[in-house]
Amino acid sequence: MIEQTATVVSVESGYAWIIPQQKAGGCGGCASKTSCASTASPFDLMRKEPQKMRVLNPLYARPGDTVVVGMQGEALVIYSLLAYMLPLLGMLVVAVLGREVLAMFGVVNELGTVLSGLLGLVGGLRLANLISSRSLQSADFQPVILRVVGQPVFNGMAHIA
Repeated sequence: MIEQTATVVSVESGYAWIIPQQKAGGCGGCASKTSCASTASPFDLMRKEPQKMRVLNPLYARPGDTVVVGMQGEALVIYSLLAYMLPLLGMLVVAVLGREVLAMFGVVNELGTVLSGLLGLVGGLRLANLISSRSLQSADFQPVILRVVGQPVFNGMAHIA
C-alpha cells in the first residue's frame, strides 16, 4: 500500500476531497531526494491552486483534518500502464497498420504514417480514459483514507485489566 499525508478540504457522501501535502526537498523516495528534479513540473508553476483529489472516506474525516491516504500498489501500476503504455502501443500499431494500408493503395507517404500514428495515440488515450473511468467504480482501485493524524487508533483487541 502506498501512503501519502493530505489535508481534507471538503466532504460529500462517503467521499472526501483532499490536497496532498508536499514534502520539502522532493519526494523523499530515494538517496537523491534533495537534488531530484523529477517531482517538479513546468505546469506546477502555472497552477494557481493545489490539485484536489477525491478519495473514499470511511472514517468520516472532516474538513481541516490531516489524514493518511492509501492506494494499492497494484492499482498504481495498472494506472501507469494505462496512462503510458496503451497510448504508445496504440500509436505504434496504428502507424504500422496505416502505412501498410496506404501501401496497398499505392500511396507511399510518410505523412500518412504520421497521421495514422497520431490517430492511434489519440485512440489509445481515449481507450485508457474509458478503462480507467470504469475501474474507478471499484473500491479496490480507489484511494482511501486510512487514518486521521492525531486521532487515537482504537484497537478492539486491547485487553482492559
